[in-house]
Amino acid sequence: MSTQVGVELREAVPEDAERLAELLDAISIGLYGERDITVEEMRRFLSMPRLEVVVAERDGRIVGCADRQREEHRDRGFLDVRVPAGESEVGKTLLADIERRTAADLDASARLMTFVASVDETTRGVVEAAGYERIRSSFHMQIELGDLAEPAWPDGVEVRPFEEGDAEAVHAATQEAFRDHWEHRDRSFEEWREWHMESPVFDPSLWFVARDGDAVAGASLCRVDWSGKPEHGYVSTLAVRRPWRRRGLATALLLHSFAEMKRRDMTRASLDVDAENLTGAVALYERAGMHEGRRFDCYQKIL
Repeated sequence: MSTQVGVELREAVPEDAERLAELLDAISIGLYGERDITVEEMRRFLSMPRLEVVVAERDGRIVGCADRQREEHRDRGFLDVRVPAGESEVGKTLLADIERRTAADLDASARLMTFVASVDETTRGVVEAAGYERIRSSFHMQIELGDLAEPAWPDGVEVRPFEEGDAEAVHAATQEAFRDHWEHRDRSFEEWREWHMESPVFDPSLWFVARDGDAVAGASLCRVDWSGKPEHGYVSTLAVRRPWRRRGLATALLLHSFAEMKRRDMTRASLDVDAENLTGAVALYERAGMHEGRRFDCYQKIL
């Protein structure tokens, strides 16, 4: 435990879940006017062995947090810092601490990487002052679920809800599809299952698997939004394998997902996408009626 700028830093424990969710919700409400995450999701995050979370306390209150992913790769490390507007000094202290922890697992000349909300001037100032440079962006895209077009499925492709026996094939198909994406590294089946299927809101009836004969051609893995609002749906993964691209399958999966969300009285759907996605995903989502709701900028610093 260390003390700087009037705060104490320590590693988070599961008992911090409620206060951490309250902090992140307050930050998100300040930036966007809506909540960010549920206590249940935060509790799950704190139980994940690959995630290390540090909190900053002042007078018994959590006033900031930072986290990093423990990875097997030694050439890069992703980290994150969250502080309320105006708490730049707390942000600097947290960033220095989480950088130290991340760098201990990396090689010389490795990359430290973080995403900052485009409207978060406090955190942007912290990372830029620490020597990070913006290298690209991602979009949080959304759509109001009003009138929707009917999905047009490619010949020979059928879609059905996910079943437990599909897990390994869907994992393999999504990992293969995302190898074309920036900075993708395959996740093991166990890690993928933990992230997706052990979520407190995992609902297999909101996972859709497109098959061409016995082959998994693509999948749309959806859930209730991280904020916990039942009227907001979220597409965690939309993946189409190379042999089935440019045939309208991604659009059909997306529209099928939207239709099911609407049937469940959801009024909004969203997803996240790399702004420079090489498969043309941003344009595809725009054609489906989605628009940019938020932007996150990726910053990088070389050790």
